[in-house]
Amino acid sequence: MRDRRLATRYAGALLASAGRDGDLAAVAESYAAVRELLARRPDLVSFLQGPQVAEAEKRGLLRTLFGGRIEPLLLNFFLLLIDKNRIEHLDAIGQEFARLVERAQGLRRAVVTTAVPLPPDLEDALTKRLEALTGARVVMEKRVDPAVMGGVAVVVGDSVIDGTVRSSLQRLRERLLQSPLPGGAAG
Repeated sequence: MRDRRLATRYAGALLASAGRDGDLAAVAESYAAVRELLARRPDLVSFLQGPQVAEAEKRGLLRTLFGGRIEPLLLNFFLLLIDKNRIEHLDAIGQEFARLVERAQGLRRAVVTTAVPLPPDLEDALTKRLEALTGARVVMEKRVDPAVMGGVAVVVGDSVIDGTVRSSLQRLRERLLQSPLPGGAAG
């Protein structure tokens, strides 16, 4: 929980600064590229997070890798993370920043889980329905999980819409277990 609050606080500060400077889209794109690079290079992550590595070396590496390649605001933000001993939160902050940017741009991410891939016509219909429900443009993240058996489960932010056969069967089972059996009590 503490890490989420920390990520939200730093991501919010970066969002405000980038928005004020008019670089929001560019900073978001650069941050995503940096996160992608670090995901492919665990050695860089280890170096940046290593307590045995001096801050000056970490700062030098960031300047060498990203100086002139990303927005100065973002580079300065990463340097601030080093100064505040928060560089290990770079990825979590980046995830939260991406979520805040999507919100600022009027987008909502929906995680949609189905038993089989959705045909394009159903995907379009679901997207339109979710956009009507949320009042925002929806970016759909599709997942296939045969365990749902049928139907669809949707997660948008903190809201869950579970219309899967699996959950319907589970609810039916719970109701049956709670129902008294007819003729079960002899008088």
